[in-house]
Amino acid sequence: MDFFKAKLITSILAFGLIAGALIGMLLYYQFPDYYPNWYEGILAFFLILESLIISYVVSASKKVTQRQMLNTYMLTKVVKVFAALIFIGAYAIMVKENIKSFVLVFMVFYLLFLAMESFLFLKVEKRLKNKQQ
Repeated sequence: MDFFKAKLITSILAFGLIAGALIGMLLYYQFPDYYPNWYEGILAFFLILESLIISYVVSASKKVTQRQMLNTYMLTKVVKVFAALIFIGAYAIMVKENIKSFVLVFMVFYLLFLAMESFLFLKVEKRLKNKQQ
């Protein structure tokens, strides 16, 4: 694994753990009714999924053209949406309680990780641009 990929994955993991701890404390102490049963599962889902997405994008950036990178970004977004729907569906089928709070917390994490993922994709694009010059 190259240094750039390791740096991006470390960034997403650090962001996720810090945001997860802060949101977890806020929910646990201030809004205990909204603390879902699978809180740690939600966090683990996003940490694993985002690490895989960043790893795939960095690997693909070495092999594909600029136009194909756009397709790579769009593919990762589609995979992320489908994985999220499957995860929420699995929760709804298996647990069947506190679904509203689960989906609310899930969407908060989805949006936070979407913002961080977009920031990291920007770093990948800047690196590609610097390599082309």
